[in-house]
Amino acid sequence: MILFPTKKVQSLTGQKIQVEVKGGKHILEGTLESADEYLNMHLTSTVEIVNGERSTSLGSVVLRGNNIIIINPIEN
Repeated sequence: MILFPTKKVQSLTGQKIQVEVKGGKHILEGTLESADEYLNMHLTSTVEIVNGERSTSLGSVVLRGNNIIIINPIEN
């Protein structure tokens, strides 16, 4: 079965993911609450990871899809 990227990301709703964003080496880790067809995302319990270390607790975050470089599901 072939899944388009948007459907694959939407299937991760409710799971913890890591998202690398443009503009530096910032990685956000949080629970995916929702994603739309443009890959805009709402994450909760979000933590910023800088240089491999958890640095800042951000809580609820909305990401614009065109700022996302890569999305990784986190295995429990």
